[in-house]
Amino acid sequence: MNCTACTAPLDAPAQLCDGCAHGLDARLSELPAQYLLLATHLRPGAGRSDGPVALVREAPLPVRADVLDMRAAGGMVTTLESWRDAMQEARGWGRPARTGSVERRVLAAARGLKMNLDWIAAEFPGAGDMAREIRHLAGQVRALLDPAPPTLGVGTCAADLGQGDICDAPLRVPAGSATVRCRRCGTEYPPSSWLTLATGAWAPAGAAA
Repeated sequence: MNCTACTAPLDAPAQLCDGCAHGLDARLSELPAQYLLLATHLRPGAGRSDGPVALVREAPLPVRADVLDMRAAGGMVTTLESWRDAMQEARGWGRPARTGSVERRVLAAARGLKMNLDWIAAEFPGAGDMAREIRHLAGQVRALLDPAPPTLGVGTCAADLGQGDICDAPLRVPAGSATVRCRRCGTEYPPSSWLTLATGAWAPAGAAA
């Protein structure tokens, strides 16, 4: 039998391997706190503040729609509550109550899943889909909290790899960088060559530094 999340072979009948179960447990522990942190990222370019509640009440327009969507109905709370509903239905229990603020509902849903994690990992038929979806959700949240620095595309690598084989890998300049380095072949290009690369008029051999 294989893990229904990662397909790793299992030593005994179960739905999740230890690694996927531990990962799911960690994400369920982290998501409620991350939900609160998202409030500090509602404003474009906003960083930390004195507290998420104050910022939610005072955040001026415009706000980041992607963060707002994650914090609203249909975002994190809906994913967690849907899986808690499915878990409780599979166990023959009634649907859990949904009361209080979205923040409290996120905490209740995550806690309800964590409390039943042993059963989920061992017996819940939807455990694999749950683990994958919550892993994807956690990745989306991390990207909102710590977005990758913006990059600028400057064309493709013009390095000759030998026998006329041009590297042609896409080149992107990290924000604040004065040099672009090809991630495929390691060739570096100074700013003076970027316009040539961007227009497709490749510099002659030896132009790359």
